[in-house]
Amino acid sequence: MEITEHVLESGMRLWRAQPDEDSPRPLMVMLHERYGPVEQSWNILRRMASYGYAACLSDLFHRYEGERGPIERSEARYDPTDQQTIDDIDESIAFMRTLPFVDASKIGIVGFCQSGRTPMVYSAAGRDATAIAFFHGGIYPRDYEPTFAGQESVPAFLPRVSAPMFAGFGEHDPLVPLENARRFRGELEALGKRARIRVFADTPHGWLNSTRPNDYRHAASEESWELLAGFFADAFAGRLGEGPNVEFDADPQIAFDFSV
Repeated sequence: MEITEHVLESGMRLWRAQPDEDSPRPLMVMLHERYGPVEQSWNILRRMASYGYAACLSDLFHRYEGERGPIERSEARYDPTDQQTIDDIDESIAFMRTLPFVDASKIGIVGFCQSGRTPMVYSAAGRDATAIAFFHGGIYPRDYEPTFAGQESVPAFLPRVSAPMFAGFGEHDPLVPLENARRFRGELEALGKRARIRVFADTPHGWLNSTRPNDYRHAASEESWELLAGFFADAFAGRLGEGPNVEFDADPQIAFDFSV
């Protein structure tokens, strides 16, 4: 599947992919991991487009002036402020709206790893998102007690999140403790949110990233993509329903009490 690169007015690079047909289709905004745009970015872009969506991914690190190599190797990191990321997604969506094959009345946003919190931040800012999702991120301890300047905590922004969400977590992810998954579920229920949560057994951090063989888990990855595709198909078709409903599914072999 062909990927096309654009440079937007801000200088930010954007890549897009879509099926061959030119009929209007929902927009999926995909967000890169802490490595910036790398091979895995093109993998998730193509995979999302394969479900029949117009998919895009932008370089959210375009303000970074240093060498990208250390970031791509996890030897350094860059953390934009929430407002900078909101502005970048705004610009990305505005550009994609100009393309004839994009039905921008239906927008999904998906984050991974460092960008896990970003779909929630974007919805909490009052922006237009039909549904949002994230995997192995979003509720790190540092997301509850922010480490980086210009980033709001989960308890602060979660009440303002209006979009239904899907979240996937791994049993053996050291960056997202199971205690946080349980806490997050309780917060969503207390706030009357609509969400689907899936916790996968025997999965480390980054199990969807096929470019990291020590972390990748094929079965969990394939199930994650199918659940993600089903969630957005339901969201775009109006099948998620209205009102509070948190669907929680954890593999039974996980030795952790999520009900407390």
